[in-house]
Amino acid sequence: MSADTTIHFDGRERSAELAISLIQQAKRSICFLGVTLDNVLLDHAEVVTSLSAFSRRTSHAQACFLVHDSQLAISQGHRVIALAQKLTNSIEIRMVSEQYKAIKQTFLLINDDAYLCGQTAGRYLGRANFDDVSENRQLQQLFNTVWDHGNPDLMTRRLTL
Repeated sequence: MSADTTIHFDGRERSAELAISLIQQAKRSICFLGVTLDNVLLDHAEVVTSLSAFSRRTSHAQACFLVHDSQLAISQGHRVIALAQKLTNSIEIRMVSEQYKAIKQTFLLINDDAYLCGQTAGRYLGRANFDDVSENRQLQQLFNTVWDHGNPDLMTRRLTL
C-alpha cells in the first residue's frame, strides 16, 4: 500500500481489525498515543500475542505507550499492562505531561511506515495506512516530542519485593 491507499474507518470493529493487523506486521517499533490504553484497539488476545512475539524477537524491539490516564486500564486489568510488567526491557508505558494534555487524538505507529490515526479519543473514526512513510514521520515527530516530556507511569510498573 502507499499514501494513496489510505483506509478510512468508522467503527470499533474495523478499527480493532486494523490495529491488530498493524501490530502483527511490526518489526522494529510500536508507538501508541491515546487518552487511555484503548480497550477497543489494544485489549485483545491477538494484540498481546503479537506484542509478546514482537518484543521477544529482537533485543532492539521497542513498544512505547503514551497515555493521559492509566487508571481505567489498571482497574479493568488491561492485558497490555500485564505484558508490560513482564517485558520491562521492551515495553514501556509513560504518562503524557501536562503541557501536552490538549492532544486528544489517538494514534498507533508501526515501524517507520504504517499508522492508524483517529482524531478524537473514544470515537473510532479515522484513517490507517500500511505504507505511508511521510505521514508516519509527521506523527512520529509529535510522538517523540510528547514521549520526551512524558514520565514513566509508576502505576503500571511491576512491583518487586
